[in-house]
Amino acid sequence: MAVAHISSLESFRSGRRLASLLRGHDDVGSAVQAARMALQSRSEPPNRLALWDETVHGLFEANLGEAVVLVFLRLSEQWPAQPSVEDLIAIGRAVRDIGCNTGSRVAHALLVELSKVLPRLAGAGELTVVLDALRRLSEEGPESVGLAVNRLEQLLAHASAEDFAAWVSAGLRASGGRAARRRAYFALDDALSKRLFALGRTSDDLARLEKRLAATTVALWGRRPRFRKLPMATTSAPQRTSLAAGLIGLPESFAGFEGERADAIYLAAVAHAGAHLVHSTVRFPVGRLKALQLALVSLIEDARVEALALREMPGLRRLWLPFHVAARSDQATAVGLMTRLSRALIDPDYQDSDAWVVKGRTLFATASERWTDPSISREIGGLLGNDIGQMRLQFNPKSYVVEPAYRDDNLALWDFGDLPDAETETIELAVDSVRIERREDAGGRSADDSAKPEETLRARASAVTLLDGLPVATYPEWDYAAGIERADWTTILEADAGASAKPFDLPADTDAMRRVTRLTRDASIGRRLRHKAQRDGDALDIDAAIALTVERRSGYLSEPRVYQRDAPGPRDLAVLLLMDLSQSTADRDRSGRTVLDVECKTAAIMTAAVEAANDAIAVHGFNSDGRERVRYLHIKDFDEPMDTVVRSRLAGLGSSHSTRLGPALRHAGSYLTGRRAFRRVLLVLTDGEPSDVDAPDPRYLAEDARRAAQQLRRRGIDIFAFGMGGGRLAQLDRIFGERYALHVPRIEVLPHRVMQLYAELKK
Repeated sequence: MAVAHISSLESFRSGRRLASLLRGHDDVGSAVQAARMALQSRSEPPNRLALWDETVHGLFEANLGEAVVLVFLRLSEQWPAQPSVEDLIAIGRAVRDIGCNTGSRVAHALLVELSKVLPRLAGAGELTVVLDALRRLSEEGPESVGLAVNRLEQLLAHASAEDFAAWVSAGLRASGGRAARRRAYFALDDALSKRLFALGRTSDDLARLEKRLAATTVALWGRRPRFRKLPMATTSAPQRTSLAAGLIGLPESFAGFEGERADAIYLAAVAHAGAHLVHSTVRFPVGRLKALQLALVSLIEDARVEALALREMPGLRRLWLPFHVAARSDQATAVGLMTRLSRALIDPDYQDSDAWVVKGRTLFATASERWTDPSISREIGGLLGNDIGQMRLQFNPKSYVVEPAYRDDNLALWDFGDLPDAETETIELAVDSVRIERREDAGGRSADDSAKPEETLRARASAVTLLDGLPVATYPEWDYAAGIERADWTTILEADAGASAKPFDLPADTDAMRRVTRLTRDASIGRRLRHKAQRDGDALDIDAAIALTVERRSGYLSEPRVYQRDAPGPRDLAVLLLMDLSQSTADRDRSGRTVLDVECKTAAIMTAAVEAANDAIAVHGFNSDGRERVRYLHIKDFDEPMDTVVRSRLAGLGSSHSTRLGPALRHAGSYLTGRRAFRRVLLVLTDGEPSDVDAPDPRYLAEDARRAAQQLRRRGIDIFAFGMGGGRLAQLDRIFGERYALHVPRIEVLPHRVMQLYAELKK
């Protein structure tokens, strides 16, 4: 009774304080009385009413305006029996805190939006999770709270509170402290924002249907398929199936297809993919074809393989035809005509009066006796492309998406060659396609260890330019603060290093060159061979001793060869030198040499020494400009000699941008993983700590690089770092370990560090 009396007294006093504060604000005072009476009618305990009074008091004193207080009071008056009034109090406190950081307009909008989404936040603690995420956003990015609040109902329509909180956290980290990036992210104008939020709200239809799809592919084509779930697209363009290296890549779900329609489009997609695997027997060279011609040749090839499939299995038409919905239109566009032609080539009942569509249909039907020849796709597609060019119809390759939705992105049909001999214009294809990539799990294992790095090339050709390189893979990145690994967070752009007119001069017969060559040649790096049944040796050969004893007891006399001896076997070493090409490598030492000069000289000496010992060595380089632009340059590959071409690339290296070390390590590791050797060594030449323009804090990239190095060691790769130049290099020990981070302030020190490196490799 005493406790109840005290609670009632506190409630009375809080009510008196609130009434005193609101004296002269009649509208608010009346609303407070109405809301309080509504809460009292619910038999709320007095102490809870006292907390509610304090919440209203705090909102009013926050000077957010009467409109904000009145909305909260109306919400209180209409508060349902469930959830608890404690949730109402939490809303009031959160609105006060957020409003103090962002202003009254955002506070008012937040109350309005929360009233709409409350039914979706009925789970235990879900409301608290959303409010905490918004409170954090108001502290770290106040200019973006209104953008997120205005889309709150949209965001929570399919996602959980935890998904929403993760999306907010990712946005704050990805923006790198830049307000403009935050605004784009939280306004859902950013591709990453859409992609990350979609991760939490898409259903995984592929997982549900995978067994059925596999059985369908075997039944139709007699082939056991290898399916691969595609990562979420980084753009808003709809995803399409992707074929590469014998794998059928399928999205987790097709946007806009649910229930039976989802089942149907997956079946149509694998049937179409199987037709390509069976009938698309050659890859077309890109040459100098323009984007429109690529798209049209791909369209005809799609129709060709389907026509061949329909000859054997006419029932497939019922599977594919429902997705061809293009209709005649008075307004002709390039994309519109292409979708109409797609339907005309599969639907015999479809009639179209457009002369271009009629011509395409006629050309395709006339070539029916040659449908088994893939070259007709190139011929017909080229003719139709010339016609559209003469019609002056616009074609935007950035927005073009293959239709209908069950068809694949067509990138597997094309051989992009080496591209340097082609025109330097942008080659833009159907969609922002997905590629074969090495996404490492927590144990450091590759998602597809059988795939080689070469198989990743040409897998995505969206907005590819020679200057930027080909996007070949995405990799995860470790967020030490959140304790999670963000999948597909970084993108590797690959290219050959540019060549200089004057090749790099190999170091002369210097002391450093001679000593490194001798150390490398004399190092015993390889499998130890065990020689058994020897006359003398280091240990007794038990098998030989037993055999000798048996022979003697049987009356035979033979030479006593009962020892075994271990000896070095043939050298079996693969080394990959990874050069840091960031802007900081342009710094000069007291003698005027840049760090990059020292790196290049080190790479040249190491390459010459390793080649002299008949070991395999590759030299690659990297720098970065944000997580989506980690440039990876090929200077010398394993099978290339250190000739004039390679030395020209070495001379053409320059310093620019930043040092995102983690993804570069992972990508270099993928090349070493595919190399058969007893010892595989990754040697990083760097001048300092990892950094990048969008790194949230100095430790973030260092911790990710450390995790990447640990994962590579678990995969059997030896990883070392040569710290180049006279800097402190404080983070190298943390990333690579004290024994494996070796300081090379000048080239004269190199032999000592090489000696340490080989000493570690012998252990």
